[in-house]
Amino acid sequence: MTAGATELPASASTVIVGGGIVGAACAFFLSDRGAEDVVLLERGSLGSGTTKGGLGGIRHQFTDELDVRLSLMATEFWREFGSFTGSVHEFEERGYLFLAQTPAGLAELKAPLELYERLGVPVEMLDREQIEDLVPGIRTDDLAGGRLCARDGYGDPLAALAGFAAAALLGGARIVEGTAVTGLIRDGDRVTGVRTERGDVRAERVLLATGCWTAGMAATAGVTVPIWPYPRRVMESQPMPLLAGIPMVIEWESGFHFRPKEGRQRFAMPNLTPGGAIEKGPARPPASFDDLVFPALDVPAALEPWVRERAARRHPAFTDLEITSRWSCYYEMTPDDHPVVGAVPGVEGLYIAAGFSGHGFMHTPAVAQLVAEEMLDGKATTLDISDLSLERFQTGRRPFTPTVL
Repeated sequence: MTAGATELPASASTVIVGGGIVGAACAFFLSDRGAEDVVLLERGSLGSGTTKGGLGGIRHQFTDELDVRLSLMATEFWREFGSFTGSVHEFEERGYLFLAQTPAGLAELKAPLELYERLGVPVEMLDREQIEDLVPGIRTDDLAGGRLCARDGYGDPLAALAGFAAAALLGGARIVEGTAVTGLIRDGDRVTGVRTERGDVRAERVLLATGCWTAGMAATAGVTVPIWPYPRRVMESQPMPLLAGIPMVIEWESGFHFRPKEGRQRFAMPNLTPGGAIEKGPARPPASFDDLVFPALDVPAALEPWVRERAARRHPAFTDLEITSRWSCYYEMTPDDHPVVGAVPGVEGLYIAAGFSGHGFMHTPAVAQLVAEEMLDGKATTLDISDLSLERFQTGRRPFTPTVL
């Protein structure tokens, strides 16, 4: 994806472990701030982990104020991505349209309206006629209403990753691909570097931008991080140009959603239990997870007919839906569906930016800037991220309001 370095340095001021979009963005923000000797290590190639599998959604419509503020900060960057990085990434502001099928669901959509108004997020409630105007032909007779933020939208995670990486390299950062980090080097209460298949790299600071693999990596320094993988599936249709300009459409109750991508439609859906019921989130961490090799995931055969039926019920254009490709990826989940961001208490020199629970791409510019502030200034100042500290799982810091996707 980018022409990085091949030589492994013996030392660096900052080592970033993980070459997904979060790691690349952190390398960019650190180098943009003037940080010298920043090295990003990626075991495969950039974007070969979870970044490549996502839908690329970018939205403000959360129910927790911190999430909304992260989105406001991130979307400001997404809109000006080219001017900041010198690379092209199109943030398509076509909106997020949530559809409620029940009065209870509609009430849940209305609940955060005061929050949106206070923070200046342009959200409006829609009736059936307005929904039909926005997505011509969509079925609305089973709907109680909808909620739209026209400033939401979607982007391309791999294109954005390439832009961040290229800008980081121009800023003096080094990117070393094909180099697996096998563990952290800890000396007393401090992390002093990383061990790789090719040798050790000493560092003043180490940032884990390692997604689903963070728990295993942190454990090598005696740090417990409650992050685990949760499989998600995506399917893509044949070209459907008549729906090329619609917003991201999400059924509130089921979690089924779809959006255009280069003239096709991409569908994402909840997991199904063995009995065929909707599973909105992981009931518990898996018994084990191979944190060295990204597991190949099959798309369960039962999901395709479920998607076909659900899609055709929502829009007649999907009646003869042809699924041309399908893939699986992972959400990196935490117990409260929110990331672990910032310095690790009690372990000097170790930082984490992981566990985004499906929101990593959309919040990347905000989180990367805030992590850079904390690493270089001792504290994130643009936005208070103390609620995202790892220690919240021990101290019981204030609970987050739940997320939907």
